[in-house]
Amino acid sequence: MYHIDAAWGGAALASNRLRPVLAGIERADSITIDAHKWLATTMGCAIFITRHGHLLSEAFHASTSFMPSSVSGVDPYLNSVQWSRRFLGLRLFLALASAGWEGLGAHVERSVEVVARVKERLSRWGGRSPTIPSWRCSMRLPPADLGDVRELVRRVVAGGRAWVAPTTFEGRDVVRICATNGETTIEDVNALIAAAQ
Repeated sequence: MYHIDAAWGGAALASNRLRPVLAGIERADSITIDAHKWLATTMGCAIFITRHGHLLSEAFHASTSFMPSSVSGVDPYLNSVQWSRRFLGLRLFLALASAGWEGLGAHVERSVEVVARVKERLSRWGGRSPTIPSWRCSMRLPPADLGDVRELVRRVVAGGRAWVAPTTFEGRDVVRICATNGETTIEDVNALIAAAQ
């Protein structure tokens, strides 16, 4: 079994321009995509896709004596993770109904462009700043400056104009910058850079 965790990148499927970066993803046995990351839904909405349908029946099958059924293959009581839980799939349905695949694709493409602008601005800034070393493509600081990453994040968040988060990547502290809001502007990018300087 080969699983692909496409929590972020899987949303590129909605974009005709970006879809080629996922070439071969269709060969996976299963794929997960977090719709609340790049598909314009609110938190807690995810997609699980598998070529092995019987796994879904095994994973989501529930049987109790107080909810009898005689049609196990189609009965939503026996084949649902929902029962009395919230209908989280509605969030993705509404985003699709509102924007369609083309709209969601445009949303993903715009987010990529915003992050590219952030990356470009940080790369230019790094060479001129006496206190912040050159930024790398993944928005991380070189290993010698591990202590500065969390201080930088603290300063940006305390300013109240932008939000970033510290995390660890390949054993090093890094700054995590995400652009998922469809209303993020270049002015927002400028505010983030100003807050970090």
